[in-house]
Amino acid sequence: MRSLLAALVGGMLLASPLAPSPALAEEPEEPTVLPEGHGRDETFYACTACHSTAVIRRSGFTRQQWDDLMDWMVEKQNMNPLEPDERKLIVDYLAEVFPPRRARPPAFSNPFSTN
Repeated sequence: MRSLLAALVGGMLLASPLAPSPALAEEPEEPTVLPEGHGRDETFYACTACHSTAVIRRSGFTRQQWDDLMDWMVEKQNMNPLEPDERKLIVDYLAEVFPPRRARPPAFSNPFSTN
């Protein structure tokens, strides 16, 4: 009887909306999720050792900011330091394909205002 109860509860959990859906499971990432460019594969494998490419793809920084971010990840996140040539390749790639985003347009101003 206990095994029947356990099977029923297990089946209910699998059918539960709280259980992860196989259809919603994240597909494994490949280098092709990043834009083409010299250094894409090196960037993919160096970065995805710690996080998904979503972190990269939603970012946009200057070359200096990407370079500073590398320092921060080594110092604060225990990332293994990259060899100088590999670091330059990755930072150059990131700065090229994920540059700073355009600033938001200024807040609405009334064209009829006299102030």
